[in-house]
Amino acid sequence: MNDARAWTRAALIGGLWGALELSVGSVLHLSRLPLTGLVMAAVGLACLLTLRRISPLPGVCLVAGAVAVVVKVFGIGGLYPGPLIGIAAEALLVELALSLLPRGAAAAAAAGALVFLWGPVQKLAMTRIVAGRDTIEAAVTLAGRALAAVGLEGVGVGWAAGTIAAVLATAGGAVGWAAWRLAGRVAGRL
Repeated sequence: MNDARAWTRAALIGGLWGALELSVGSVLHLSRLPLTGLVMAAVGLACLLTLRRISPLPGVCLVAGAVAVVVKVFGIGGLYPGPLIGIAAEALLVELALSLLPRGAAAAAAAGALVFLWGPVQKLAMTRIVAGRDTIEAAVTLAGRALAAVGLEGVGVGWAAGTIAAVLATAGGAVGWAAWRLAGRVAGRL
């Protein structure tokens, strides 16, 4: 007997995630507040981890991501690659982490770390594709000068980038762990 509830939940949570991206995400990005991408990554992570906790079937996160992408495309009236790639990648990263690692809070924390690290990786890749290699080299030079301006001339750009990556991974892991615990409460009520 096939139970369609998991796929219905995937469609519903994907629709909710897409609607949140359209409403809350648009307001945050238009407000030009810092770290809005991380806030929206945390929202998407909470949606995906809740879905996977209440419907532990492989592939449900991918379905939710596809639905969120469709909602976003029709909501903004076009194909804007940045947010669409971000949503799809987030769904894929959560699906991979929860499929490859033993199920539980540790896998959710790993998923959170991956999702939080994806934003800067995507931004660098898109910058390289759109503006070329020289732009990345200029950004590295500028980062070195900025470090020197604040008294950190001995710190290399690689070390600074590694520190930022470690902070993002730690924050993402904490959000993933907290979202998994919250999802446990939701699953308990169902």
